[in-house]
Amino acid sequence: MDGIPPERMVADSWPALHGRPVLRRTVAVGLVLCVSVAAALLVRGINTLTLGRGGRDTDRDRAERLAGLHPSQHPGADRYYVPVGAVYTHAADGSAVAYLHYRVAGGTGVGLGDFLRAYDLPAPGPAAPLPPDLTTALGGDEPTAAPELPEPSDAPPSPSPTADPVAQGLQPTDSEDDPTPTEAPSPSPATTITPTPTRRIYVSTIPGALPGAADIYIRATG
Repeated sequence: MDGIPPERMVADSWPALHGRPVLRRTVAVGLVLCVSVAAALLVRGINTLTLGRGGRDTDRDRAERLAGLHPSQHPGADRYYVPVGAVYTHAADGSAVAYLHYRVAGGTGVGLGDFLRAYDLPAPGPAAPLPPDLTTALGGDEPTAAPELPEPSDAPPSPSPTADPVAQGLQPTDSEDDPTPTEAPSPSPATTITPTPTRRIYVSTIPGALPGAADIYIRATG
């Protein structure tokens, strides 16, 4: 049927359309539009399934979110990095564990410095050994040790100031001048503290590659 105009095919299918060129043309155009819309919907559906959108939460999304590196957690970043390896699992006690591996190619604008700026991370500190479970989860090609990024939880706690009974609204102890005993204040209800995820980030530069090229390994629990 090559070479036959669409309107001729429509006219041959419906004899009642013979002698009505405007109606034949309208039906032909309608069929073409229906086919185009159906093809566009099919392509969009394939892209949605491929990219993992449409509300489907993948293990990579869970791992990035647990590590605090999901795009939704950094709406102001200019660009985001996609991990080349991501594992999301649970420990024996039921807590979630995430392992991530990012590879930064280096060069202009996409080096390690940009990665740290995108996710508001500090510069790497001294080298530290990588956890054995991280190297097992990500394949075993990781180095044994790499510079580790300091986390806020690594900082020593600041000393608490000496409590002042008067400033806290407590009365001084009984004395001879004030024989009236004072009642001790009722204890305040205990505050429930929600545990925050713990993560460790290691950076290993890639020798012989572009400036700023690095492998970034992350272990997060929560």
